[in-house]
Amino acid sequence: MLHIKNLSIQLRHPILSKFNYQFAQGQLYLIIATNGTGKTTFFRTLTNLIKREQGEISFNQKSFEHSKHHIFFYESSDWFDGNLSALDYLKFVKRQWHSTREIKEVVKFWGMEEYVKVPIKKYSLGMKQRLLIAMYFISNADYLIMDEITNGLDEDSRSLLYEKLRISTREENKCIIISSHYRTDMNPIADHVLELKNQVMKEVD
Repeated sequence: MLHIKNLSIQLRHPILSKFNYQFAQGQLYLIIATNGTGKTTFFRTLTNLIKREQGEISFNQKSFEHSKHHIFFYESSDWFDGNLSALDYLKFVKRQWHSTREIKEVVKFWGMEEYVKVPIKKYSLGMKQRLLIAMYFISNADYLIMDEITNGLDEDSRSLLYEKLRISTREENKCIIISSHYRTDMNPIADHVLELKNQVMKEVD
């Protein structure tokens, strides 16, 4: 359980005010908001990349610092070092998150065999996004926090991702918090939809 109590976030202007919520295992939460409202800032706050104004955040009753290996968040493919390869990143994630998932299986599932050893600077946007997604699943973390992870994916890749997300919540009891512009596509697999608007985040139909 990700438990948030009285969370307020402010940068140059207020982002979120006194947010209370519980994100449960085995559920997928879709976060929607207009660009610039603060979805990414919210994710950064959950993972201690940004200091919160006030409030408490706990993962299974522990702080983020004591739960790191149970949480995976990699904000954007822009963070990649172009001189490294997909294999470099997958090996790193598998090691750091103490995962038992097999890299070969994940690479095959996402169709990365031909370029897994090629430097990322030679990748298209779609190839980078498939690597980013593969990192989430190789981590095998209990909490997967995904920021617009469908960007750059073709329709077939999005469908594959949605099925994988459904399996991750229903069969593997993962808690997935994801933002996406494809709300219509996501609705069938989303257990809850939350909207961030005017410093308030709440569930919507």
